[in-house]
Amino acid sequence: MSFRTRLVLAAAYLVTAVVVALEIPLALNIQRRLESEFRSAVLGNAAVLAAQVADDVGQGGAGAPARLGAQARETAQRTGERVVVTDRRGRVLADSTGEAAPGTLYATDARPEFSNALFEGRIDFRRRFSDTLGEELELVTVPVLDGGSVVGAVRMSAPTGEVAANVRESWLRLALIGLSVIAAALVLAWFLADSMARPLQRLARTARDLGRGDLDARAPEKGPRELREVGQAFNGMARALAANLRAQRDFLANASHQLRTPLTGLRLRLEALAEEPGPAGRQAEKAEAELDRLSALVDDLLELARASSVEETGRTVDLAEAARAAVERWREPAEQAERHIALGRDTSAMVWSSLADLGHILDNLIENALRYCPPGTEVTVEATRSDGAASLIVSDTGPGIPVGDRERIFERFYRGANGRQTGPGTGLGLAIVAEVATRWGAEVRLLEGEGTRVEARFPVSPTVS
Repeated sequence: MSFRTRLVLAAAYLVTAVVVALEIPLALNIQRRLESEFRSAVLGNAAVLAAQVADDVGQGGAGAPARLGAQARETAQRTGERVVVTDRRGRVLADSTGEAAPGTLYATDARPEFSNALFEGRIDFRRRFSDTLGEELELVTVPVLDGGSVVGAVRMSAPTGEVAANVRESWLRLALIGLSVIAAALVLAWFLADSMARPLQRLARTARDLGRGDLDARAPEKGPRELREVGQAFNGMARALAANLRAQRDFLANASHQLRTPLTGLRLRLEALAEEPGPAGRQAEKAEAELDRLSALVDDLLELARASSVEETGRTVDLAEAARAAVERWREPAEQAERHIALGRDTSAMVWSSLADLGHILDNLIENALRYCPPGTEVTVEATRSDGAASLIVSDTGPGIPVGDRERIFERFYRGANGRQTGPGTGLGLAIVAEVATRWGAEVRLLEGEGTRVEARFPVSPTVS
């Protein structure tokens, strides 16, 4: 997961947690407020009607039933609520819907709200589901007082669907506001994260360019103070590294020339002495053999030093092309040594390296196979690609490497049992292979199987899809 994505997700988590922590209590508070306002409105309507009908309920009279019915219907029409008025025994005096006939006993166990209002003289609030309407009803029952005595009750029943719809609408608005806040915060977090990630990406590109040999690559010293300090520190390291590498290259160039000149002169003198008869000539021949060994050691040491340095020749190359070239290059030497070299799989596999370095790797592996295997051995060179990596594999049908030597064969100057029995050598061939491969991010290892199988495994070039 990228640095930018981590920052955005962290901001999203924090903002979402804050929004949820604020909006849930707010949503519950809005619900309670709307329900309380709704109940208060129903209670107010019931209390006003109870005061209006107190005389007719308490004293009755010839026109009382008609007046009660008219008032109940008028209130119901104005408020949208059902109105039921009873006397102090709980019998219906008026019903705005006409469902309950006058004289019907309403103060029953199924309607305990009337008992609370009539016999205890207190206001009753409750909710009940209406099978007829298919929704909940808010029931408010108030006692009707006349001269301080309870003479009846008024019950107002209002559907709660509208208030529930208002609650849902308020919640939806809150949710939209919350989502808008989260979205705005994510956009802001993305821009902030991008402003922090861009300098790091430029720094990473500069580091890759420097690793590929561009010694003049430098990171931009821009952005916040901390990122500027990182860029400055990186550039200081890059300048020191470039100076060291240039000094190393100069040393290698000078050492290559200065070492080979006296060795060449010494060889000429030894060759002249070797032509002399007697012990001096024989000693000169032995010294000449040691000089050959010293020359090979110098060449390998210089090659190892070059392998440890950064070259400026990196590009996208095909391992199959390098494998084919190596087989053609070694075909004649292999025949002269009574060995056979062949090209195995040559799958196109593009990696970031150089043909020269791939040639060094293959040359050292093939030379080792030809040197340490008996006549008649078959050497195979392959280029493969799998699991996001590309490989060069050099295998032979020789005796293989003893188990005790397998863990140390890439060490410098280590030759193992087979190397000591074969004759003179420097023990640097596989160390050079490992150094050159490491320069391009590759790994060299021994594979299981008959004979010897050495694999140089490269990451696939990012420029190739």
